[in-house]
Amino acid sequence: MFDLIAARAPGLWRGLNHARLAVEVPLLRGGAVYRGSPTSGAVALTFDDGPDPRWTPRILDALAEADARATFFFLATAMAAHPALTREVAARHEIGTHLHDHSLAPMRSPAAFAAELARVLPIHAQLLGQRPTRLRFPHGHAGRIGPAELREHGLTAYHWTFSSEDSRAFDGAVVAARVRLRLAPGAIVLLHDGRGPGSTQGPGHREATIAALPAILAAIKERGLAAVTLAELAARSQPR
Repeated sequence: MFDLIAARAPGLWRGLNHARLAVEVPLLRGGAVYRGSPTSGAVALTFDDGPDPRWTPRILDALAEADARATFFFLATAMAAHPALTREVAARHEIGTHLHDHSLAPMRSPAAFAAELARVLPIHAQLLGQRPTRLRFPHGHAGRIGPAELREHGLTAYHWTFSSEDSRAFDGAVVAARVRLRLAPGAIVLLHDGRGPGSTQGPGHREATIAALPAILAAIKERGLAAVTLAELAARSQPR
């Protein structure tokens, strides 16, 4: 139903989607940021569950070809396993935390969340020389964690305006078409460059994401938008 509305009445879809998120995000997503300003002239592509040497380097190549930047929400386990790739991504793009191993257990209580960060944040600091300021909850589920708990650790949570649904896709053309229908200034788009436990419902790989990315980046350019990091989107969304 939503795909049909997005195709035939994109303005209506954006209104309905915003109304849904305005209710859902405070209740289920920890008050996360889910879009930038519609006057920003930009969109933020975000990639979860990496880094993964099978897919992340190819995503970097596609982004470089389009002179685009993105935000990657990395799992600490994958960062520790692939430190050189982690640093390669950080050289041009923004890295946030997707916590340790994609488990929902840390969101069951503030104490569990603090314990999770105690083992995750030092990995960021050791590999990148700084701690992250942006977080995406595994599966987007905040559990019992809200803005107050995030502020204690210097973090802001980011959800997404819409998902590419690349986790269940076999065909890159389907992923690209879904994103193109929903693209608008200020959008935060969910994609993946790795496999978090329990995060795939389809083929179990990210080939569709890689196949879709050139068409997605071309659509962003055709609409006169820039593909930027979340930090850049936030800066562009400030009142002037």
